Amino acid sequence: MADCGCVQAVTTTDADVIVIGSGAGGLSAALPLAQAGKRVIVIEQHNVPGGLCHSFKENGYRFSPGIHYVGQIGDGGFMRGVYEGLGVANDLTFYEMNPDGYEHIRIGGDAFDMPSGKEATVERFQQRFPSQARGIEDYFSLVERICSELPVVPETRSFLDFLTVPYRTRHMGRYGLYSLKRILDDRISDPLLKAFLSMQCGDHGLPPSKTPFALHAAVVGHYLNGGYYPKGGGRAIPRAFVRALRKHHAQLLLSTNVVKILTEASSKGRAAVGVQLADGQELRAHKIISNASPHITYDNLVGREHISSKLRKKLDSATYTTSAVVLYLATDLDLHAMALDSGNYWYAKSPDFEAYYSQSRSSTIAEVDEVPGVFLGVTSMKDPTSFRNGHHVIEAVNFISYDVFRCWRNTQVGERPEEYRALKRKLTAAMLKTIENIIPGISDHILYSDLSTPLSSEHYVQSTQGACYGTEKTLRQIGPFSFHNRSEIENLYLCGASTTAHGLSGSTSSGLGVASMLLSCRPSELLKDTGQKLNVVSRSAI
Repeated sequence: MADCGCVQAVTTTDADVIVIGSGAGGLSAALPLAQAGKRVIVIEQHNVPGGLCHSFKENGYRFSPGIHYVGQIGDGGFMRGVYEGLGVANDLTFYEMNPDGYEHIRIGGDAFDMPSGKEATVERFQQRFPSQARGIEDYFSLVERICSELPVVPETRSFLDFLTVPYRTRHMGRYGLYSLKRILDDRISDPLLKAFLSMQCGDHGLPPSKTPFALHAAVVGHYLNGGYYPKGGGRAIPRAFVRALRKHHAQLLLSTNVVKILTEASSKGRAAVGVQLADGQELRAHKIISNASPHITYDNLVGREHISSKLRKKLDSATYTTSAVVLYLATDLDLHAMALDSGNYWYAKSPDFEAYYSQSRSSTIAEVDEVPGVFLGVTSMKDPTSFRNGHHVIEAVNFISYDVFRCWRNTQVGERPEEYRALKRKLTAAMLKTIENIIPGISDHILYSDLSTPLSSEHYVQSTQGACYGTEKTLRQIGPFSFHNRSEIENLYLCGASTTAHGLSGSTSSGLGVASMLLSCRPSELLKDTGQKLNVVSRSAI
């Protein structure tokens, strides 16, 4: 990992801040703290940084399990502002995905290609569904209003800010907690159009009836101006952060397990004072930031005996998003000649997404001969530098219940029984049969194939129950009802997908939020005029 600038030894047992986990939340918290002169140590149990942003290579092919596309990378976009404002932009390049269809939605025999930009999207939907024109305009206008209001709360600091929040978030307050299903039912009558507008539920893992509209609006808004993919795959993002951390003298410990968050009695109850590593070493710090899930943080590291009955009850009632299997493929098919491109492909057999998500949550999903839906991306088209020797690389995702694999949770990677391997083969065949609807003939042209399961996510990135997106962002687990960034344990903070929001953008925001708390400023004030400009390659230039 020399090219990451990773330091494998600690020169002191004292730090201002220790960050547990190097996912997007942990890194985006660590970097602005290090830039502010804080002594920062980031501890990662995996042998590479990044959490779900990491990449790996098999048989010469590179795969990125958690980064399939990134939004808000264009001029004025939030993620672009983060990378430029934190001074990591010079180490990153993003490729624009197909602007005429960064999302290719296929439902049975019906198709819709989502273009970049609100106006183009609205126009295309209205041309396809002219009788629904008014509802389409109203829906996307509401998405836009709520997205403009979402940043208000984390930027709130002054008394005047608090007084004016209800007015400045009035659309979110009125519509944000309605379900996506209700918002669509009130505006749209065509069931196919509802299905097209609901397909991006796959980016948060909830059916329309359980999805708070504010959540779905945030996802739609994040990608409304198109999708982008990092050159070098997902790992390019943590590598850029690690290089910047090294410049500011932060330390990164890889292949290092934290087994305990050390706490002591304080005037406010208990206070975090450091961590204990698997080898028995103790590192002390003024502040601890956990990028691990709430259950790992509180149950495994802090210990239930040190938290309140209220927090124990919250942990016991918390639910996590669906898990998934990810199929990694390489093929010698000429996908360009087959008219595939850099856009994502979403396929569902039926427009009934309530039934689809119910089936994915059931253990019967393991018994089907063809999965009911799949998400697929050709990464060798998203990142042309990864297209080599005429071979294309594909990543396909299918939601599945963790219960299907629960009986093997205590087995070891590489030593799982034949029953587990047989199930992987069956699921691979079921996914390939569905993928044939997108790429005919793929089953006969596979050069490499492997399937990761929820147990893989548990092992490599410590994902609780293999959850794709942390805790479910249902009404009772979103906003003020989520796990807070500031813990009830003094000096202990949480970030990541189970706090502020999920995904790369949500986790990044959570890390910035924690850093701003520790530095007593607004999150936006962490982003400086570094003079860096993100290199974004338009699709027309490729």
